[in-house]
Amino acid sequence: MDAQQRLEEAGVNAKRAEDQGDDGLAAVEWRRYRLIKNVTRDPDELLAEGIAISQMAIELASKPS
Repeated sequence: MDAQQRLEEAGVNAKRAEDQGDDGLAAVEWRRYRLIKNVTRDPDELLAEGIAISQMAIELASKPS
């Protein structure tokens, strides 16, 4: 099974889980979908995205409620 088939399968499984109201399984399948999709991305791009998300989280956490 190639990456495109695995990606499609994960998407189908996630949608099925959502339709059945199984939020936990849907979350797992959507995570699997994103991991399969991200495997082809440039590692430096993924790192930069992770750093940007971390910086946003730090900024949000430091704001008073």
